[in-house]
Amino acid sequence: MKVLSVNVRLPKKVLFNGQTITTAIFKDPIRGPIALRKINLDGDKQADLTVHGGVDKAAYSYPAEHYG
Repeated sequence: MKVLSVNVRLPKKVLFNGQTITTAIFKDPIRGPIALRKINLDGDKQADLTVHGGVDKAAYSYPAEHYG
């Protein structure tokens, strides 16, 4: 397997369907090495910890074939 991109983002508030929500979906690619910690990559957090993040969900990967 070859890693093509590692992306991180801290949660931020955005307007969605007329409501302000907190999300970290808009992740940005990083350059160079990054530490994978017990619950996150450095510089990354999740907004909804009920379904994302934590010790059993610290990182998620997608195959390149899923993108055009």
